[in-house]
Amino acid sequence: MFLARLRLNRGRIAVGWADNPYRVHQRLMMAYEGEPRLLFRIEEQPEGVQILIQSHGEPRWPAAFDGFPVLAGPPEYKAFTPRLQAGRRYRFRLLANPTVKRDGKRLGLLREEEQLSWLARKLAAGGAEVLSCRAAPRGLQRSGRNPFKDAARQTHLAVLFEGLLQAQDAARLEAALESGIGSAKGFGFGLLSLAPAG
Repeated sequence: MFLARLRLNRGRIAVGWADNPYRVHQRLMMAYEGEPRLLFRIEEQPEGVQILIQSHGEPRWPAAFDGFPVLAGPPEYKAFTPRLQAGRRYRFRLLANPTVKRDGKRLGLLREEEQLSWLARKLAAGGAEVLSCRAAPRGLQRSGRNPFKDAARQTHLAVLFEGLLQAQDAARLEAALESGIGSAKGFGFGLLSLAPAG
């Protein structure tokens, strides 16, 4: 796999692009043509907006960003091979769209206890136990195919989870890391970031 980071400039085009995760995914896929599972997360940092990307294939940046002036500097990327260990603790970060299906519809979970239970179930299925976690609501995230021509918008509940987990089954956790957590992955949700906790 590969991990990449894009730092965006503060220009009007970059700001408008980052505000529409659907269009971000469209543009990124130009650099990752044929990618079976592209995961990304848009993050606000003190120095500006950055986009973290996880992919199976190596990016071809010119295909996406030549003539599209949104980057504040050259993209960064590196090969990434997760080597997780059962019993080890990891700090994690995950921007997710916690939902439940009722009557054929996917509904956002609005209460914190429901969100934390959702996360615990997802990570347990992925071979990990949540030891501690903070759920920070990020409001409703809206995306559109072409906001200048089409008024139709898709809305997703966004929650940022940060905390500590313990790997129970390294192979299952690596598979969850690779496939992402939860729904709406094409809208910037589901990228699980792990770092050893000491």
